[in-house]
Amino acid sequence: MLNADESKVAFNSDAGKFAINMSASLVTEGGMPNLAQPDARSAFAAGKTGIHFTSTSDLTKITQMIGSKFELKTQVYPSVLPNGKLPVGGNLVVIVAKTPEKQSASWAFVKFATGPEGAAIMAKTTGYIPPNKIANDVYLKDFYVQNPNHFTAVKQLPYLTGWYAFLGENGLKITDVINDHLQSIVSGTRAKEPQKVLDDMTASVQKLPPRQ
Repeated sequence: MLNADESKVAFNSDAGKFAINMSASLVTEGGMPNLAQPDARSAFAAGKTGIHFTSTSDLTKITQMIGSKFELKTQVYPSVLPNGKLPVGGNLVVIVAKTPEKQSASWAFVKFATGPEGAAIMAKTTGYIPPNKIANDVYLKDFYVQNPNHFTAVKQLPYLTGWYAFLGENGLKITDVINDHLQSIVSGTRAKEPQKVLDDMTASVQKLPPRQ
């Protein structure tokens, strides 16, 4: 996203050009509608859209929404190059309890929730990838056989890498700036000029580098 010392924008590379052109083609060639996540989920479950990109945490919910209306199939993220990676976000647990008793109880819950049994419960009820190998290999082995759509996420584990976050006081602002420029493509307003959008986005972010 930025160069090595995080002083200059680097997402205007060939990879960036490929990505933004692909985003534009989803609109101009694929007819992708501009929908908020809940509306996109409902449209897909109703059979009004054919492909749905979303978090794995939506899988169980969408499966239930579809019911028997049609057969749902999941697939690994397309076009991942042999040495390519997929950035993923994560969740965390923070204990704010002050008394020893509550701290002890909280810690016991954290260990359960992040352990194999708790992670298995999370996977079944949401679709998230368990952060625990024992959960996948032991607790969920039979579940994945019966629910192959859930196993797709596990097959992507070799491709996963950390999510990039802009540092400094402008970090969140940079994310908003990028989102606004990309939204101009998704909305159709500037879907036919992706290169110009990338140039403008590069210039906008370059004014807000976390390191000068």
